[in-house]
Amino acid sequence: MPTYRLETFGKLALSGGASSALSHQRRRLALLALLAASGERGLSRDQLLAYLWPESAAANARHSLEQLLHALRRALGESVFSGTNPVSLDFGVVASDVAEFEGALTRGALADAVALYDGPFLQGFYLDDAPEFERWASAERARLADRYAEALSRLALDSERAGDHTGAVRWRRRLADADRTAALQHARVYEALIQQELESAPDPSIVSYAAALRAGGSDHGASVPVPRSTGGTSARSDLTPATNAPVDQAVTPLQPSEMLVSPAPPVSREFALPTVEKANAHRSRNWWLAGFPVGATILLLAALAGRDREKVSALDPNKIVIVPFRTSGVDSSVKYLGEGVVDLIAPMLTGEGGPVAVDSRTVISTWNRITRGRDGTADDARQVARDLGAGLVLTGSVVEVGGRLSIAGSVIPTGTGDARPLSSVSAPIDSVDRLLDQFVGQLLTRQSGVAETSVSAITSQSLPAIRAYLNGRAAYRRADEDQAIESFSRALDIDSTFALAALDLAVATGKLLRAQLCVFNGCRVYSLVPGVAMSERVDGLFNRAVRLAWGYRFKLGRRDRPLLDALRGDNYPRPSSARETLANLGRAVAAAPDRPETHYLLGVLLLHQGPALGLSDARERAAAAFRMASKLDPTYLAPLVRMVDVAAFGRDTASLRRAGVLYLSHDSVGPTADYVRWLVAVGTSDIAAHRAIRARLYSLNRPTLDHIYLTSQMSGLGLEDADSAAILLTETTADPIEKSVALRRASLLALNRGRPSEATRLLRRMGELRTQDYSFRNFAIDAALFNDGERALADSSAREMAGTLARDTLRSLSPDARRPTSVAMLGQSMWYLERGDTVRAAAATDWLQRHAEGLSRNSVFSVVPAMLIATRARRPDGVVLRALVDSMARDGCCALPPFVNFALAHAYEESGDEAGALRAIRRGVGYNPPRMLSVQLREEGRLAARLGDRAGAIRAYEHYLALRSDPEPAFLAQRDSIRAEVNRLKRGR
Repeated sequence: MPTYRLETFGKLALSGGASSALSHQRRRLALLALLAASGERGLSRDQLLAYLWPESAAANARHSLEQLLHALRRALGESVFSGTNPVSLDFGVVASDVAEFEGALTRGALADAVALYDGPFLQGFYLDDAPEFERWASAERARLADRYAEALSRLALDSERAGDHTGAVRWRRRLADADRTAALQHARVYEALIQQELESAPDPSIVSYAAALRAGGSDHGASVPVPRSTGGTSARSDLTPATNAPVDQAVTPLQPSEMLVSPAPPVSREFALPTVEKANAHRSRNWWLAGFPVGATILLLAALAGRDREKVSALDPNKIVIVPFRTSGVDSSVKYLGEGVVDLIAPMLTGEGGPVAVDSRTVISTWNRITRGRDGTADDARQVARDLGAGLVLTGSVVEVGGRLSIAGSVIPTGTGDARPLSSVSAPIDSVDRLLDQFVGQLLTRQSGVAETSVSAITSQSLPAIRAYLNGRAAYRRADEDQAIESFSRALDIDSTFALAALDLAVATGKLLRAQLCVFNGCRVYSLVPGVAMSERVDGLFNRAVRLAWGYRFKLGRRDRPLLDALRGDNYPRPSSARETLANLGRAVAAAPDRPETHYLLGVLLLHQGPALGLSDARERAAAAFRMASKLDPTYLAPLVRMVDVAAFGRDTASLRRAGVLYLSHDSVGPTADYVRWLVAVGTSDIAAHRAIRARLYSLNRPTLDHIYLTSQMSGLGLEDADSAAILLTETTADPIEKSVALRRASLLALNRGRPSEATRLLRRMGELRTQDYSFRNFAIDAALFNDGERALADSSAREMAGTLARDTLRSLSPDARRPTSVAMLGQSMWYLERGDTVRAAAATDWLQRHAEGLSRNSVFSVVPAMLIATRARRPDGVVLRALVDSMARDGCCALPPFVNFALAHAYEESGDEAGALRAIRRGVGYNPPRMLSVQLREEGRLAARLGDRAGAIRAYEHYLALRSDPEPAFLAQRDSIRAEVNRLKRGR
């Protein structure tokens, strides 16, 4: 028998043994409650920290947790906890009513479960300075109350079916008591919220109604006047006709006694006012409920409480949400059409002459959050619509009988008004497109009088292709990108005209702002989305998707075409610049503001290229975009990862820990979880957690290693892990192109770390793979000119390349050879300029003006050296050329020479414009991926200090010192000198 018992329903108390010592230890009781509710799975230490000490520094919070665990072990016994991370409660030592309640429900012992429920979870218990715990307790209280009400409802139904009407009344009276208690509680919450948050008086009708409830006592037959709600509706609470009714039967409006009003939406996900939970979806509307309106009072109170909030976000009468349809039939394949109809119908409703549908992913995510896995009701559907600002809801059912599908449904106004049923339509099971054409045709005709849009015209006539596409949509929603890519590809294999599948495949491959990294006889396309595979297969899938989507773009709606434009770019197959992509993504967001993916992609671009575009608030704008993507779909993992990055780049320790816990609470075992753990560990100086990650660094997947390589340099955190990741990425691939790319990137890291000899060794290894082109020599010259590389290697490379260029430029170059030759000639021109040989530099520049990439004389390849020549000669055209290069540099990634901002900064400084030099160098620092980063940070610190920006200088120098924490001996003196300069700046001298 357990020694102790934790009571959580109606109170929070520990009994048995020597528990009296804990009766006033609120945080210890809170920890026990957290673990009791988490069951055998327990909670991670990071989760416990987030719930109990969300505002404390990481070290202090962990110390407090250790003290708390130690105190509980001392008071209750060493065996009170199972495991160390996650931590769980040993229920053989401490029994708990909440664990027994959940267990009884799982076993189907409903009577045993409801006997344990003595009141709302943790009623009357609160914890100071722990808002995350309070939010958790509120959510658990609502969830457990829902489960309790559902159990009572099922017991009442079972009693009715058994002919035990006395028992049915007993169970329903308990349900009524629960509803009445909840109504009074939420009335109090409403009054407080209206006064505190909205600074206005509570609605008099709610105040008087709550008083009437209190006066009514427990007389379940008492008549209590229900306040009138301007947000009331008359649509039925079940989404579809009863299962024993014919599918083609029209949906009849409910009588007033059947009306239910759903809760109003919160203003935002992050700062949501607590709202009343929805009434249980399974309660039977029979004689008892028709005569006893208290079951609807919670919903009525919530709707009234939301009236003031609805002023903030008015419903759009031309916007419609399509919620998942109910499905039934002997053919199991019908199930996929539950969510599938949302994915198929939404693209048909583009607002062109009719209603516009809210993005299907956003709707399904919101629907799942509200329904929590149970069958949804019309009230749930209205809640979705309110949350998303839509004035209409489309609900329905799909039924399969004898190889035929039938679809029935209704359009429900979110506000006032009756449900408008659509006639049932029927077709063979392999004619989904024809069936949906007929169904949506009714909707469009009913709503706007326009001709119907054909499903097959925008998707596919092939049922297998549609199924594969819907499987891909479902996989992408659950963050399974690999399965999504496979499913979308299969849909295109079946029907290559399937434009929606092609567009979604392009999104799933993640190739945002593509840039080719060519080494020797091959190229790989990388993306600004960290962790996206740099493989030939993924490149091919992306290109296929873009070509097919573009070829059949007439099948895409006006919400989808701008996203295709952003992914494809204006110059396809050549990559677009960051500035062009930013403009295209802005148009895509404007066209479909409810699509989470577009906000996410916009955030990625702002985070990784915003500084290079000269946007001083890029990080803040990126964070806002990620928050919006997460608000639209809280299950969308990608923006949660990027919010961790934002906090790390800003060195915001508290935000980093909160963002990490938020992500890991959604996904603790997925392919990105280890990256988040690593970043939180290094960013919060959690030595133990960092040591644990380092111990298994070799086992991490390649995307995680790639993340570490990139983020460590851009944030200045965990640079020793970047060293290890670069080695692992180099040594764990056999593909010669991928190995060459990995060696090139490892050499760039070595240069940023102040290790030119190591960089040279890596470059020579790269050169050994293939030497018949310019790549190796270009890299060596760039390193010496702009990144503290070895000059001897650059000298020999420049001499060898001069002979090769002299030979190549005498013959006609093919288009494929023109770009690498132009890059090489630019390198030679810069090398000549650095040595003071302006004659040869001018000759190389002249060749570039005539031949560079087949472009105009204003190609960036020719303008950069021309600008430097004019500036050093003090020629009047230097001003114009500097302005021209500045304009080009603000295009950002990815076609520019990596040193363009570095060269521009030197030109500005030589002309006396130090402020212009600082602006240019800061853009270069933000030019991600991190090439020449440490040298540019050193230059930024120097210029910022000279211009009086002490904080900016300290920030740049400290980032430089993090990169150069372990340089080769030749750079020790320089590092120490900058460290002394930082100390001087901090003293204000």
